[in-house]
Amino acid sequence: MITISKNEIMVQTGYTHSIASRIIREAKQYMVNEGYNFYANKRLNRVPVEVVNRMLGLELKGSEYIGNIPAER
Repeated sequence: MITISKNEIMVQTGYTHSIASRIIREAKQYMVNEGYNFYANKRLNRVPVEVVNRMLGLELKGSEYIGNIPAER
């Protein structure tokens, strides 16, 4: 799954820290409402890029990295 972080949103869109944080928070809430309780973790700061793209109506690029560990291919 390709994910995106608050910092990546800030770099790609030019949004401020608080706006990027709100986007992540709303995307996490959406995922919890869809049944993915994993996203209820307050320390989690990555969400699927597809959710953010749907929310913003943009095509942002995510990353296949989870923390510093590359995803298996």
